[in-house]
Amino acid sequence: MEMELRRKGRFGRAMKTEWPLYLFLLPALLVTIIFAYLPIFTNVIAFMDYKFTKGWMGLASPWVGFKNFVDLFHDKEFPPLIWRTFYYSVLRLVLGHPAPFILALLINEARSRLVKRTVQTIYYLPHFVSWTVIASLTYWFLTTDIEGLVNNIRQMLGAQNRIIFMKYPENFPWILVITGMIKETGWGTIIYLAAISGVDAQLYEAAKIDGAGRWGQFVHVTFPSILPTTVILLIFAFGSLFASNFDQIFNLQNDIIRYDTNTISVYSYWKGVWAGRYSLATAAGLFQGVINAILLLSVNWLGKKASGHGFF
Repeated sequence: MEMELRRKGRFGRAMKTEWPLYLFLLPALLVTIIFAYLPIFTNVIAFMDYKFTKGWMGLASPWVGFKNFVDLFHDKEFPPLIWRTFYYSVLRLVLGHPAPFILALLINEARSRLVKRTVQTIYYLPHFVSWTVIASLTYWFLTTDIEGLVNNIRQMLGAQNRIIFMKYPENFPWILVITGMIKETGWGTIIYLAAISGVDAQLYEAAKIDGAGRWGQFVHVTFPSILPTTVILLIFAFGSLFASNFDQIFNLQNDIIRYDTNTISVYSYWKGVWAGRYSLATAAGLFQGVINAILLLSVNWLGKKASGHGFF
């Protein structure tokens, strides 16, 4: 009780002396509540035969229990989506997640501050480009026309034919991984670089005195120091293992490969927005969210057991 009172006292004093800082947090808090927490209550639609015209915003729609989930798993389109969503996410995790960590280490090793800033800026910029633009550039690079850069390089290396890459579903996962790494690797280095910059310089000096080279300093100083940050980011990555980047997949798809490359999030879009089956689409999204929550809690528990670090 005494500790709780002390915490309340510290919080009250902080509010009085640092209220402008808390005021800056207010817009972000409102956005989070409106777009992250309020939509949680709409998951009730998954248990209704939802019709927008019934009652106020459809709240008088009849309750059907788990019927929408039964229909979902009896839909022949849905079971392959589970495997495909998981497969795409695992590829992104295994191949894409280490990339920001490696890039941050390489940037940190650069001696020139100008080189560091230039490289960081170049790698950050793609994050601010929309997936619509990225998808358009991807199709432009992979086209069989004369401006198709990839096919031009292939022919320079001796290839006889020009391949329509985006025509074949088996190419799609690798295109997802590559475009995702190009767009987000630089942005992902921010947290790692912040963690590396916070490592005490005296630890490196002590390691040098003990005869450690660059690799030894990484193994015995850098990595142990940023391990908590690495574990937290890995937990977040596993927490979205059953999710898929809707913007990326939707913009990179085309009519030829759409049915062979759909994921649960894209399926929800087509069933809800285009087919008007809001209850079924909500059931699919809720199913995906529950699996992600289970994965997040499980990996967080394993992380705390294995390394002593976790999100909560």
